Amino acid sequence: MSRVSVIGLGRMGRGIARRLASRGHEVWGYDVATSSYSYLKDLNNFKALGSPADAVDGDFVLLSLPGGQELLAALPHLKGFEGVIVNLTTVGLDESRKVKSLADDLGLRYITAMMEGGPANAEAGTLVLYVGGDRESYERARPLLDDMGQHIYVGSDDNAVALKLVSTMIIMANTVILAEVASALRNLGLPYDDVVKALSMGGADSAQLRSRLPLMLKGSYKELFSLELGSYVADETLKALKELGSSFTPVLVEVSEVLRAAQSYGLGRSDISEVEELYRALSRRATKAATA
Repeated sequence: MSRVSVIGLGRMGRGIARRLASRGHEVWGYDVATSSYSYLKDLNNFKALGSPADAVDGDFVLLSLPGGQELLAALPHLKGFEGVIVNLTTVGLDESRKVKSLADDLGLRYITAMMEGGPANAEAGTLVLYVGGDRESYERARPLLDDMGQHIYVGSDDNAVALKLVSTMIIMANTVILAEVASALRNLGLPYDDVVKALSMGGADSAQLRSRLPLMLKGSYKELFSLELGSYVADETLKALKELGSSFTPVLVEVSEVLRAAQSYGLGRSDISEVEELYRALSRRATKAATA
């Protein structure tokens, strides 16, 4: 098995580290927050690194960082690394291009693998990965990617980023629609499981209906995908769509504005499904105004 360094041990990075360790890989990890290591202390084949530069003796480096600035800061530490660097960090097209350009300047083997799925998927090895970049490096990383989930090679790094952005925007649009109808569904008086089961039997079925609608109906949210990151992705998606020829996107612009409004209310620290709390508050306000 290979020696894999995970740079960035947040929820996703830790989940990936656990998954790879369970598959027999020797896993090294680094995070600026050393408290992250305590979550992995039960793993026998995990070693904490003192610096990203300590990863250069491995076979692969996985970058799971907060954003583009952190990627640009990490790459120079990896100069001289002869393995494959896989960027898993969600970024927009502009930031992705800056990072790819720096990787090329440093002579690094670098590919983009945009993730879909949450921490539970990372740990279970059920992520979806849109992979772009050098084909030879992708083939070299294929056995590692197999252990992380389903993956598809989509050509360029730009393609991988664009597909991730569009996919996430569709997810968020679906989530906002579900948030708009959640109060009405709650008032039907049916058990919530029956509501979800009924809707999932027909054409309205979706992964978001099955996973996020139950959270909205119960008002209990999991740490999955924060509104802060969702708003960033929405902005980057709209820019990418315009560049790629979809200049008229009124529905998606509205979705972006709803996400931003919910964030301004202090919602969404755990997940974008908390946008339902915004609709619930606005519905109560409208009802109160109508009866005043």
